[in-house]
Amino acid sequence: MQWLMYRIKDAYVSNKYKYVHCLLVASTDGLFYRKVPSTTGRSIDLYLKELKNNPTRSFVIGNDAGDADSIVSAICLAFIEEKTPIISISRDTFVERPEVEMLLDFAGISNASANLLFIEDLKMIFDSSKHNRDWELTLVDHNTINHPLHKFRHMFEVVEIVDHHTDENLYTDTCTRRNVAFENGKALVASTTTLVAELLLKQTSNPPVSISTLLLGVILLDTVNLDESIGKVTPRDRDAISKILSQTDWNSNSLLPYLKPSAGSQFTIDTNKLFTQLERAKYGDYWESFDVTRALGYDYKAFYYGRKNTTQRFGISTVLMPGDQFMEKEGFIAKTAEFMLSKKVEFLSIMLTFYDKKTGDFRRQLAFCSSRYRWREIKDDLLISQMYTDLALKEIRTQPLSSDEINVHLYDQKNVAP
Repeated sequence: MQWLMYRIKDAYVSNKYKYVHCLLVASTDGLFYRKVPSTTGRSIDLYLKELKNNPTRSFVIGNDAGDADSIVSAICLAFIEEKTPIISISRDTFVERPEVEMLLDFAGISNASANLLFIEDLKMIFDSSKHNRDWELTLVDHNTINHPLHKFRHMFEVVEIVDHHTDENLYTDTCTRRNVAFENGKALVASTTTLVAELLLKQTSNPPVSISTLLLGVILLDTVNLDESIGKVTPRDRDAISKILSQTDWNSNSLLPYLKPSAGSQFTIDTNKLFTQLERAKYGDYWESFDVTRALGYDYKAFYYGRKNTTQRFGISTVLMPGDQFMEKEGFIAKTAEFMLSKKVEFLSIMLTFYDKKTGDFRRQLAFCSSRYRWREIKDDLLISQMYTDLALKEIRTQPLSSDEINVHLYDQKNVAP
């Protein structure tokens, strides 16, 4: 059980803080030194519209949670490598990503939900295909294939990975291009989009303004506007943003409200204003309208740990609102138990991140949900774990929420930058 606490911390850190280390493996085909393809001289909006009805046989897809990093890194890498991006969530769920829709609009991508291909579209392509093993898949922001694609595993090969999570070392027989930026639990980047930016900037000294806009926006979100006190930003993130700002011609673009004068007659982006706008959209009031099940599934990931010669499964959900407010939602305890049952987990960690409305401070909390007979075992290990010390956890509720099925314990995280 002690191992589980370390694994939770590893998943927590790599998932939200995105602490990574770079292990760069370039293939002999010169992946990282190719010339910029012809797509960079074309409107990304037009490129995506053309792919909607005529996709390539090579797809790029992010992780199941479909956050801004997964969506934008898929779009940008696909554009650079002339592949087809797949949005890893459903079209109906995409409306729950207002910061992504806003950023795509800034980049000149119109009516994104109608002009992008989503996970259900890829499943339809595979379902209607008579060809086996003719498709190629590039994974970004994860390195194991998406759960909805498991039944189509015989129809595609994983040929490339660009990621910043622990490498599961899968698909080694087909994946010759592997850029997994994680080593020894230490971070060198905060976002997969930083890795995509590095690739782009090695290929051109004049990146397309649309791609620069997308990459800039997500790196700012994932580093919380390069705020050192949050503990996410790294030198490589700063370097990527600096080069994007200095090497992009911002004089003609759709970010007019965010332009500010630069050297001579040039313009650059007011990153503070851009970040604030995107962050407000991300933490919008729409979270209050989510029911418990929808909120828990918004950004959910499953992880595995080994214990007593068995492999067990636990889940992590990210919720962007205070714990007390979330737990006051109708049917919280029963719906959380139902959610855990549907995901086949006996342990669920809920990571709650939000801005304090009174002070404006960025805050984090953790809620631990477990089957009743497992909580004593989990708590004993939690109290002696390094995670408990590093995150400076302090239990908020002296009496946990409980039912016949589960217990829920809420902790305040005093250290937001472990």
